[in-house]
Amino acid sequence: MSGRAASAREVLRRGGIILLFTGYLLLCTLTTVATGEVWSLITWGGFAVVGALLLLRRSGNAIGRILLGLALYWGLYGAFTVPGVAEALPAVVEVALSSLGYAVWMLLPVLIVVFPSGRVTSRLGGTVAVLAGAVAALVVAMAVVGPGDLPFSARPNPLGVTALASLSRAALGDETFLSVPLIGALALVDLILRWRRADGATRLQFRWLAYGTAVTVLILGSSLLLTDPPPVVNAVLTLGINAIPAAIWIAVTRHGLYEIGRVVSRTVSYAIVTAVVIGIYVLAVTSATWLVPGLPALGVAVATLVAAALFLPVLRSVQRRIDRRFDREHFDAQKTVDEFGDRLRTGRDPAATGDDLLDAVERTLQPRTLGLWTAGGAP
Repeated sequence: MSGRAASAREVLRRGGIILLFTGYLLLCTLTTVATGEVWSLITWGGFAVVGALLLLRRSGNAIGRILLGLALYWGLYGAFTVPGVAEALPAVVEVALSSLGYAVWMLLPVLIVVFPSGRVTSRLGGTVAVLAGAVAALVVAMAVVGPGDLPFSARPNPLGVTALASLSRAALGDETFLSVPLIGALALVDLILRWRRADGATRLQFRWLAYGTAVTVLILGSSLLLTDPPPVVNAVLTLGINAIPAAIWIAVTRHGLYEIGRVVSRTVSYAIVTAVVIGIYVLAVTSATWLVPGLPALGVAVATLVAAALFLPVLRSVQRRIDRRFDREHFDAQKTVDEFGDRLRTGRDPAATGDDLLDAVERTLQPRTLGLWTAGGAP
């Protein structure tokens, strides 16, 4: 009977997770159809997918709960921007949703301190979690009782207390929200300290999180440099925020964990080559148009051909140099294997290559233990 009950609970748990994910998709669909905005789906889609997948694999994982929770909140927020939705619901529902927005950002430092195991593992991480919870509770309480108009429907807050107006404004002011970057900084210090104490796979997990965060920061910074980008470019830039949940998925599940060097090298290489090719394209267009003012189409065609012809050679050249810096393990491993193959092709006695084989395996695969067995011989 207990086995059946456990199976039933597992079915309900998985069904609930799938239902929450489906609800997120429905909310995003409603927002897109009604307003044409797709930011809630593009920006938080990766959070929802990774959060749901982690919870399906590990029900108690706090990382999965945070990721899916973030996606659900912003999915609801997007739905409330649809005209008439907020007005059709009780005002207290709008109060709850708008108040939680002040605390949602506190989930980000908590996400850092529970990475990668899903639980707090250090004293400083526990302090960060407590501080984040305390600040979140304070701002939510003050937002609930703060008098004034609600953000979506402009209705007066039915829970507002006029006597607490000044206190609410102080708690929701810029001074309080300085705690978000400060607590985030403490979370990063905790991450660095845990990274320094870690080794092996755990250290690689921290590298994946750092990589995902760096990509997101780079993309957000790039978007600030573009004034009024086309919708397609804006969507691609926004989609890049999902680098964080993608990196978390790889780190937590350890699928492709040891490919961090190669991924970083490919990212850097394509960024450099893209910048070079775009520069050549612009230079070719400008030069051809200047030399032949009456044939602007010719300039575009020449620039396209030049950029296409140079892309692969430039990529190969840059890739070799970047691999030496960011993908050193793969670069050294390939070099070792090539050297070992060259030695075998020189016609040496295979029985005398045992030491070379052990050395090649140790330098490329780096196993904990290593031994060599030969037919009719001792290990």
